[in-house]
Amino acid sequence: MKTLILILCIILFFIVGAMLFFHCGESNYYKNFNAEMQARVENTEENASVCTEIEINSLPQCLHDFCEFVQLKGTKRHAITHCLFKHADFVFNEKNGTNIQMDYDLWIFADRPHREAFCKSAIMGIPFEGIDYFEETSRSGGMKGYLAKLFQLFDQTVPNMERTMYITLLAENAMLNPSFLLSNHITYEEIDETTCKATITYNGISGEGTFLYDKANGILRFESTQRQTEQLEDGTFQYIGWRCEGGNFHNGTEFKIPSYCKVTKLYPDREVVYFNANEYELVLEK
Repeated sequence: MKTLILILCIILFFIVGAMLFFHCGESNYYKNFNAEMQARVENTEENASVCTEIEINSLPQCLHDFCEFVQLKGTKRHAITHCLFKHADFVFNEKNGTNIQMDYDLWIFADRPHREAFCKSAIMGIPFEGIDYFEETSRSGGMKGYLAKLFQLFDQTVPNMERTMYITLLAENAMLNPSFLLSNHITYEEIDETTCKATITYNGISGEGTFLYDKANGILRFESTQRQTEQLEDGTFQYIGWRCEGGNFHNGTEFKIPSYCKVTKLYPDREVVYFNANEYELVLEK
């Protein structure tokens, strides 16, 4: 009997220890990510300029109307966007219908366009973490996944990741830090009063998409056919449509910000909302 009690106590000890390890403190992966982002912040120069009426008037009509709506004129042109999405709904696996909630820690650097993000979630109570990364030296990137704060599960590279990153940060920054719409890295082609084509170019790589501003409902959408790839059964990749949307704008500390951010995969026969967040903390720096 004493032996059984001892065994149960040992098992309980390991269970409690594992739970404390899983849920107390940050993983070394997240600590390293934060250290890398802070180093990049320190190496980013302060941007002292503000958004002028002349610059906003030079935008295509749809983005001009959007910038007026969010009251961008006279606000600072911040070089860094740091947004922590909390409890975002995410489609982890479309095939088996696995959905999770996660915290998504997003960093965007505007002057030398760069984007990285760290996600934290749990699967069956076990911490799952991931990094959307891009390595400037090799000019490649993708996503790394970690389980239980200890084990790397995968390192999946993404074809044309540099272009993918530029398109993604263009869409996200338009809604979270819209002064980026005035960047010299972006050119525009007006389609009509509600729609324009946008092309972002940096380091010899270009990516493009289309902004659509629903003025009546205050919704900004960005769609691209160059952003999202899906792997086929034979291992090859094909491009599908991709949409980023923000709406229900309300007053922020400097300009209006969206109440929600939603990202959708656009298949030929269906649409899948794979990221949906309506709670976040936004900090603009430098």
